[in-house]
Amino acid sequence: MKKATIIFGSTTGNTEIVADQIAENMPGYTVEVVYVTDAKDDAAVQAADLVVYGCSTMGLGELQEDFIPYYENRMTPALLKGKNVAVFGLGDKENYEDYFCWAADILAKKVQACGANLVCDPLKVDGEPDDNRAAVAAWAQAL
Repeated sequence: MKKATIIFGSTTGNTEIVADQIAENMPGYTVEVVYVTDAKDDAAVQAADLVVYGCSTMGLGELQEDFIPYYENRMTPALLKGKNVAVFGLGDKENYEDYFCWAADILAKKVQACGANLVCDPLKVDGEPDDNRAAVAAWAQAL
């Protein structure tokens, strides 16, 4: 069975809920879900056939604060070159339409710049995770 690692950052818990929903809908994968600050080394990423990064968009299009050090220091070509990667993000289209899910776009650009294979378009979740359960499941099952 293939191995997937989901690394996420969450302030309100919604990104964690989506990470868990994704993990529950990945047939054919053994999935490890890791909070970004608990990713102390790169072993889980190195061992994975697929890496999934998830981050909520904060403020005016910024990464969630716990994800920033990982993004700046650990997401490197040495780690990601040739790796299969997918990304997801959460946002609020109603109140922040101009910055909706920019975190997902930021992550997608970073993994591509590091030489990773972005395996699909980013999943962008608007509002509450439970309102998007079907879309999350469909995206995860297609990975």
